[in-house]
Amino acid sequence: MFASLRARLPDRNLWVVYRTMIVLSTAYGIALAVMPMVLEHRHLGPDVVGELASFFALGLVLFAAPSGAVIRRFSARWTLAVSIVGYGVMIGIIPLLGSYTGLAVDRFVDGLFSMGAWMSGETLVLWRAPKEDKALATSLSASFTMGGYPIGAAISFGISSWLSPEHRFVLAGAIACLAAIVCATGLDPDPSVTHEEPTPGADAPTGGILGLAWRIKTSCAATFASGFFQSSGALFIPRFLVDERHVPEERASLVVGLVGLGMLLFASPAGRLGDRIGHLRVMRMLALAGLGGMLAFLVLDSFWAMCVVIVIAGGAITAMPPLSLALQGVIAQPDEYTRTNSIFNVFFASGLVVGPFLTGRVFHAFGGSAILWLFAGLWAVFVVLSLVFRRDDPRARLAA
Repeated sequence: MFASLRARLPDRNLWVVYRTMIVLSTAYGIALAVMPMVLEHRHLGPDVVGELASFFALGLVLFAAPSGAVIRRFSARWTLAVSIVGYGVMIGIIPLLGSYTGLAVDRFVDGLFSMGAWMSGETLVLWRAPKEDKALATSLSASFTMGGYPIGAAISFGISSWLSPEHRFVLAGAIACLAAIVCATGLDPDPSVTHEEPTPGADAPTGGILGLAWRIKTSCAATFASGFFQSSGALFIPRFLVDERHVPEERASLVVGLVGLGMLLFASPAGRLGDRIGHLRVMRMLALAGLGGMLAFLVLDSFWAMCVVIVIAGGAITAMPPLSLALQGVIAQPDEYTRTNSIFNVFFASGLVVGPFLTGRVFHAFGGSAILWLFAGLWAVFVVLSLVFRRDDPRARLAA
């Protein structure tokens, strides 16, 4: 199987990016596994936790638009390496920060660097991937990325008796710097961008930023919903399990790892299916699975049954971003990628900003069950949009 994937994706730089992302996401997994506990131990309520996550997302938003210009000026390779080092420093110094202001500034700068890493990594994958296998390439990228989260969560859980949560942040920062070394030493200079033949059924290129945004609107809607859920779910689903299902904290911290496991199971098959039958159609199927999972959570009380739902629903939802990235990759042309990726990531980062802020207040006002209805409504809205604008996918136009 691995040989088959290498044959379909022969550019070795893709595999360097994949290795970089799995090491980086291991650092993210360690940090995210202990973040709720550390903030809880500092006596921060769910509304304050949501605010701090929104500072992180604000950094993402503010760097999303100019990140394309930064990549064009300094190259995707060096933007990726420098951004990863920046993230490692920010996550490693969290134990030194005791005040709300210090944490807020750290999370904001962390967001700037994280956006630089994600944007440059996505751009490299789209540039290096063959046109006919873009969803496969982006889904593999997401699989390697999400593969690091359960590894990181497992490491965090396994060393919990030896290292305090605060010291695990330092370990996460060191692992992130290792990822920077992988990409800086392994990647070739950025490719010169050539214009591919337009995808059959796609719109003609549109130069204006609003025209570009309209062409990729369904991709943007999907990535907004994904950002909303990913940032909110990682913070508040563990808290829901602890507060309303009385699950021990250490068990609840496994949620991030279970979602990552689901991503590994869903991403590659979903990408292959999307390349064959249409990216937007598969995204709608995944959103329906996520919607069903949120509704199932309302009635389940067995922790192990909830784990199964987390793997299925969380995996389906987190498999959507690579498909939405691939969809905009077949709509746009290679010389438009830095601009369309900027638009795409503005919507993703906006979801990250709005999600924790709104979810924290809903949790605070109405309890944990209310956030499940909020998530279910989010995916229901996307399903409707994917039906109304189904012809955004060039493959759907060819089938009509």
